[in-house]
Amino acid sequence: MPSNFEADLAEILTKGGERRIELLRYCVMSVTMEPVFVFLAQEYRLRPTHAAALALYDIFCAPDAPARVGVVEALPPRNLQLQATAESIRQQWTQLQSPPEADGRSTVSITVPHRNLFDRVVEAVRNDPASRFAAAASQYDPRLAPLQNLPGGKMNAGQRHFVERVWRPLARLRLAAAGFWQIANIE
Repeated sequence: MPSNFEADLAEILTKGGERRIELLRYCVMSVTMEPVFVFLAQEYRLRPTHAAALALYDIFCAPDAPARVGVVEALPPRNLQLQATAESIRQQWTQLQSPPEADGRSTVSITVPHRNLFDRVVEAVRNDPASRFAAAASQYDPRLAPLQNLPGGKMNAGQRHFVERVWRPLARLRLAAAGFWQIANIE
């Protein structure tokens, strides 16, 4: 394995192809959501939409997020700006989904979500040497299949529970519906 493997992990996420799919599968199986979040935040920067912003926030950043990333300093309740911005986007999204007012005026001004909304969280994930992103960078071997990268070559009960009860029925579907189509085949 190369000595600076984190740089290779970032490269795999950026370049794409089968290597990225295998890495994302490993991350889901190992319940290591930080690389998945970093990849999706990069995709979000290319096409910031209300649905995508809310999916990323609700799945990875909200206080009760089912796949919350482990950088508490960058997330609510410590980062109230992210929470307030998400609530503003949620109000706009709700209004966009509702029939127009009879007088044609909207109650909330609609803006495109900022493309850099999740940059602070991504930076925290990448720069924290104790984060699961760094751990995945040091543990993942792209020469092995995702399952082979897990201890003992299989998922434990907690990992299986996450994949079957959180990832497949909730997180993956919500993310794909929000426009992150690349994630639809990651199991």
